[in-house]
Amino acid sequence: MTTLALTDHDAIAGVAEAGEAAERVGIELVPAIEMSCVHGYAEDLHICGYWVELGKIAAACERAQHERVTRAGEIVEKLRGEGFDLHLEDAVREAGDALSIGRPHIARAAGATGDLGPFFEEYLVPGAKAFVPRRWPTAEQAIELIHAAGGVAVIAHPYWDISEPDEVDDLIRSLGADGVETFYPSHSKEQTAHLLELCDELDLVPTGSSDYHGPTRPGRAAGAAEAVARARPRRRRPALESARAAPGRSAASPPTPQPFRLRYRRRSPGSPAPRRGRRRR
Repeated sequence: MTTLALTDHDAIAGVAEAGEAAERVGIELVPAIEMSCVHGYAEDLHICGYWVELGKIAAACERAQHERVTRAGEIVEKLRGEGFDLHLEDAVREAGDALSIGRPHIARAAGATGDLGPFFEEYLVPGAKAFVPRRWPTAEQAIELIHAAGGVAVIAHPYWDISEPDEVDDLIRSLGADGVETFYPSHSKEQTAHLLELCDELDLVPTGSSDYHGPTRPGRAAGAAEAVARARPRRRRPALESARAAPGRSAASPPTPQPFRLRYRRRSPGSPAPRRGRRRR
């Protein structure tokens, strides 16, 4: 491994420490983020930003984290209305940090154990009894924020969030991103081929990821995605070249391998496994 990107959800707190650790072992760390956002095709779409300037993206992270806490509080109140003896503080204890709180923490605080899927289906997915939709940012806003922070925007695992090829096609054509996470463990050969065709046609960078979440997520060991080694662009968009032109490195420097992402997010054991079709989380 030569290059690594830490793309935590709506947070950059771990990037500096990860950079220090990477430097000690001779790995290039790409400062990055994964922004949760909303779109007409998906309640919870993800956009990765690589080579972002941390100071410029910090305000967006702070707003997104506070939106996360507000949303969690609304979910808790809905669950209380369903008869659960639950308080926001209980979910915060599960998360370990209020700004990291998510629906798996709320589910466990409400008493769900083991496979959280049934609890999610009844209470925490769109149309369920206690679901509260995300409100900010939109996918377009997330890409604008990443670009404003000097980064390049990559649409993460589109077929994880959206099931219909026509919708995936329209999403990628309309958003104005710089790349697409093409090689991904749950993408089928047909889905991967479709994304590669779009990248080739639209001059987008195809990237790859094992989407490693730590040992609590089976089958996603670091580097497990066999195709990741092939996720190097044949050519780069000007925005990506510009982002690489950091001090001591020019846009004409030899290409660095496109990073796959190791994402260390606090995730409770027993979090619901991915479901087929559109994912809602």
